[in-house]
Amino acid sequence: MTERGRAWAMGLGMVLVMPLVALALSLASPRLGETVTWASAFGLVAAVLMALIVALVSRVRGLTRLLGVEVSNHVHRRLGVAAAGFTVAHIVAAVAKSPRGLEMLNPFAVGWPLKTGIAATVLMLVGAVVLPRPAVRRYGQIARVHAVLGVLVLLLTGAHVWLFGSLAVNPLIGVPAAALGVVMFIVLLRRWVMRPAVSPGTHLVSAIRPESEDTSTVVLAPADRPLDPPPEPGQFVWVRLRRTPIAEEHPFTIAASTRSGVLELTVRDQGPFSGGLLDLEPGRAVWVDGPHGSFVPTRMVDDVTGGLVLIAGGVGVTPIMSILRAHAAAADPRAHALLLAEREGEALFAAEILALSRRLDLSVLRTGGRWLDAAMLRAVMPDGGACRHQYFVCGPPTLVGAAIHGLGSLGVPAGAIMTERFG
Repeated sequence: MTERGRAWAMGLGMVLVMPLVALALSLASPRLGETVTWASAFGLVAAVLMALIVALVSRVRGLTRLLGVEVSNHVHRRLGVAAAGFTVAHIVAAVAKSPRGLEMLNPFAVGWPLKTGIAATVLMLVGAVVLPRPAVRRYGQIARVHAVLGVLVLLLTGAHVWLFGSLAVNPLIGVPAAALGVVMFIVLLRRWVMRPAVSPGTHLVSAIRPESEDTSTVVLAPADRPLDPPPEPGQFVWVRLRRTPIAEEHPFTIAASTRSGVLELTVRDQGPFSGGLLDLEPGRAVWVDGPHGSFVPTRMVDDVTGGLVLIAGGVGVTPIMSILRAHAAAADPRAHALLLAEREGEALFAAEILALSRRLDLSVLRTGGRWLDAAMLRAVMPDGGACRHQYFVCGPPTLVGAAIHGLGSLGVPAGAIMTERFG
């Protein structure tokens, strides 16, 4: 992670935690404790959780590099459940304390402070129903609707807190909460306005190179300047075919990158977006946001770090190829083992992998259409010192799950396994 990315992640984390620390200090203070009710406490926790949920999916590069995609998505879902729980507790406590009772939940009988809170709650429930799932058709459209609902919930929550004006009573809470609001506004501005519409990222289609019947490599050259920071092996980018911030976009792993900023994305034609990308003519502009992700091997330090065991299924071989190419260019002396779970008759990058095996200490095992089993995993395991090796698994969820289970049964610690699931 770059110093700038690390600073962003640490700064955002501190701002997110500050209101909760202030709440704990207020509850422990005999004087300030009187300014905090259970309703306001539950509401503040819910608001901070909502801010963290939005931050996790706002492509703060420091967070994506630190946590990775899968951890971020997992935490995102868990925090969504927690935020909903604290929101319900906030509503129940507020209704129980108010002499108006349930009437305060009627949007036609209350003022704007409560109207915004009711609207935020309703949209949160709608967002929980409109949940993007990779296996569902129109995943991209559903994901965009879900993201817009999340942003609206956060903005309405901020308006709800602001209109009540109760935070000014306790500056210990009010100041950190206001700082959180400012920071989240900047995060949203960067995510939805500056990065899509203003930041550089325009790339031109240079070539489209077929790899198999339904898979091709798209070569993109920067129209202005390369991505900053440069991609690391195993990272990915988001691609849009139009400049507008709300245009549909999809993530694609970088199969290769050059110092001049040229990117290679290996894409399988599995839907309207990927098919449209593969149909583009050379010279057509696309917009790239990245790099993102933490599917990146640890650099070798004085030969202390062990070798790599790489397991890929289908186009999950794309980040693996990026890693192998980079290690071959660096003359990495470590042992590498590659297990490719492929369809029968499919052999993506067969010639290049053969060439890489001559430049690296690389052993290759292809499944040839067979299902991944324990014997295959055992065949690519290093001779002793399994804990020193790094394990990278990328492919469909079923393959990733089987690989994790199989590696665990062979004594590989969970912390040594990096995974990335492809829809």
